[in-house]
Amino acid sequence: MQLIKPTTNLRSMGSLAQALLSDKSFDIEFQGYLSNHVKHAIIALDRLDAPASRLQGYWDEYTKLTPYEIPLHKVEESWDTVKPAISEEWNDWRGKKIHWQRQAAFMDDELSRLDNDTNKLVKQYAPELLSGMAGALTHGVIHLGWAIDAQSPWMICEGLSYLNFCHLGFEDEQVLDFETENDDSAPMDSFIRVANTFEKEELLESWVNKVKKSYDKSFHPELVPAGFQWELSKLFKEPHQVATVIPKWIRQCPLPEIWEELYHAVVGLYLASRDQNGNGNFVVLHLITSLWGLEKTMRVLEPPEEVERKVLGQFYAMTITLLGASAAGFP
Repeated sequence: MQLIKPTTNLRSMGSLAQALLSDKSFDIEFQGYLSNHVKHAIIALDRLDAPASRLQGYWDEYTKLTPYEIPLHKVEESWDTVKPAISEEWNDWRGKKIHWQRQAAFMDDELSRLDNDTNKLVKQYAPELLSGMAGALTHGVIHLGWAIDAQSPWMICEGLSYLNFCHLGFEDEQVLDFETENDDSAPMDSFIRVANTFEKEELLESWVNKVKKSYDKSFHPELVPAGFQWELSKLFKEPHQVATVIPKWIRQCPLPEIWEELYHAVVGLYLASRDQNGNGNFVVLHLITSLWGLEKTMRVLEPPEEVERKVLGQFYAMTITLLGASAAGFP
């Protein structure tokens, strides 16, 4: 599989698509925890050369009635009156799911300060946010990836502010173990080993369910309405070494090979987890799109090799924890 990097010359977005991606009418979430996907679809349709009428028709229908049979939530305050956050507030509000409009306005101000250079904005703010990419079931990094692909300045502001807004990851980043040796040579080796370990050590009961029962609604109260996201946050609070021991392929394999093998593994896992009607696991589906969004982000960041490996380690640990958090345990 040949990976297409953001530096590849893609056709510019059409004028209608650009206008829709710049729209500021709707909140980044609705119903308190559901992510707004409408702009992702607009980019996909435009990349497929769909006519303008199809783009506008999709926008009109989705904003009025999402697949959840409720409309998108319009922003509560006119952008003209929104007071942008300041740096201290940006840091203090991280992961608290409050004041998204003010955070997005802060990113917009920062973009102006950086001479409207979106790469500079991503390089300044994304590195400290990627540790929390599990937030909103990875939709922050998904949104940012779509935005980078479309080269949409406002959508990049949305994506960065969404990552900050919903930031969720291991409370102690030092918990990730890059030193312990193991024999895994590729992502699928790790997935098979983890699945066997889940069964052998009965981790669904001894780790997942035990931790889930250890916290009441005073823990991450902002996530309680989201259900699964709340349960996931508990496992990030008390992680297990089955997720936090980073396999040797992340430490040793060439980076292009790691990306390619990760894509193969998560797509393979998605296909293998389909039910009798052919429907795939939506959590695994998010792993595919978040990996793509993360790769788009990393190609803008152009970090040192050791930093990229650390981020891939975070993605791996998040993947195992996310999959293990389901009611049935690791697939």
